[in-house]
Amino acid sequence: MERIWTNWYLASEEVENDAVVQSAQAAEQLINPDYDHTRQLSDQNLAGVRELNGLLVSYNQLGADQAATLTQEQLVNAENLLAGAAGEWLVDQAVKSVAAAFFHNVILPCKYDRNRPVGDNQIDNLVITSTGIYCIEVKVRKIAGKLFDFNRLGRGIYDQISYHKEALTQVLQPMGISPNFIKTIVVVINRLGNDDFKLKNQEDLQRAGSQVVKLSVLNLFLSNDGFALLNQQQIQAIEQAIQSQRLPDRRTYPANVRFKLTQAHLDKARQISQAVRLGIPLAQNVTYHGRLNDYPLTGLTGKQQNMLWLIVGRLYGFGCGTLQLTRSELRTGAGYGGRDFLRLDQQLSELAEFMQQSKLFQKAKYEDKKLTVSVSKKYSFLFNGCTKDFTCWNYQLLRRISLNNAKTLFRKLLQASAAGCYQVPFEQLREILAVPDSYSNYEVMRNKIKPAVLQLVPFFGNLSYEVVKSGKANKMVGITFTFDKFSPEELLTLRGWHKYSTNISANSHLSLTEQLEAEKILEKNFGDCLK
Repeated sequence: MERIWTNWYLASEEVENDAVVQSAQAAEQLINPDYDHTRQLSDQNLAGVRELNGLLVSYNQLGADQAATLTQEQLVNAENLLAGAAGEWLVDQAVKSVAAAFFHNVILPCKYDRNRPVGDNQIDNLVITSTGIYCIEVKVRKIAGKLFDFNRLGRGIYDQISYHKEALTQVLQPMGISPNFIKTIVVVINRLGNDDFKLKNQEDLQRAGSQVVKLSVLNLFLSNDGFALLNQQQIQAIEQAIQSQRLPDRRTYPANVRFKLTQAHLDKARQISQAVRLGIPLAQNVTYHGRLNDYPLTGLTGKQQNMLWLIVGRLYGFGCGTLQLTRSELRTGAGYGGRDFLRLDQQLSELAEFMQQSKLFQKAKYEDKKLTVSVSKKYSFLFNGCTKDFTCWNYQLLRRISLNNAKTLFRKLLQASAAGCYQVPFEQLREILAVPDSYSNYEVMRNKIKPAVLQLVPFFGNLSYEVVKSGKANKMVGITFTFDKFSPEELLTLRGWHKYSTNISANSHLSLTEQLEAEKILEKNFGDCLK
């Protein structure tokens, strides 16, 4: 498994709650740009990450290299923190029209008792108005029915509101602010969005001096809560005291996770999905922008082309980072069976030089039996993304096609798979195939196109071509390839021998001699892996 899937999140007890929330928000917004506080509050507030994690779990079950996956505890923990933060944000929005000052997620120093002389206390929301200072405890819950029973909160809620008031009293005591000015409110918010539920068993909390309200009536309650107790000067002094005593939020939970999701992960997730659905190793999936097919590979041998596309496959979703592949990795991946390592080193050096001169790569260098590559920022869009302009195919197919022209034509036809037709001016075709000027167009057809088509008919149903001519001299000005339309994903997997053999025998555009020749080529190139 590529390193990208071993570090898409950081699990550590040192990850603070705020980091969980902020990174989870960023991850979900990356997956779904419409992600907002309403979605963050909902019971599907981590849907994108859950789907991605499930995909990785399925991939791991294939027995391939293992990707890092989140536990149910980590997922639920992040969901709860997201919902809590969304609830506090909604309270801020509800009170800002009536509040002289308001805060959320306030940590204040607090001396509890002899057994716990020094500590701190976290208050979800603090609101200051002329009628008092309100410590608000936000309870975000999934309320499917018509009732919310406060007994669900347990006895801990009484300690929470008591400690909120005590912490604030200690902060404001030097100012002579009466504890009677400090009030507590418990606000209940439904994660399902609706507010048409009733409260039950809240009387004990009310007897303890706390108000209990739903979010929809919080603003109204604050607007009508008694007479003015604080003047503007006192309010400003209270606000300054809270700000000066406020502590940074260092709270953590054992299941905390900081998400490090990037667009590269989402691009790679497409390949993971294909691997799960089609059962193909990631290393065999070559994905890139179709414009890369127009770049002529002049001077590269078949083996060098194989290695180039192996590198392209590894660069997908890699951004502009530096990729390093050893000679052994390139040799094995490209199916290079020779033992002449000096010759292999020479070919890799030549390939690196070709890549560097192409301007597509910021760096391409082969030394010490290692090839180091990074994509040019200008052309990174060719190697990163997931749009309709991207194409993909199984590396083992291209590697086993023996003719260079057939390799190039394979990529161009696959790019046009949805249309079942590839039309190209003859001069452009010559450029793409890197045909020398000394070749006439008739020689191109006889020595380049026809042999290439015989190698490709197993993979493109009813493949044929027609030369477009113009003028009295019947000059070749273009060529049109036609074949049965298909999804490009069909060539991400190696089908059985029967499928490819049938494509040859069913192709009425081939003579019997050509069919036999195509069968012989298929046997030579693919017999050991398809039968």
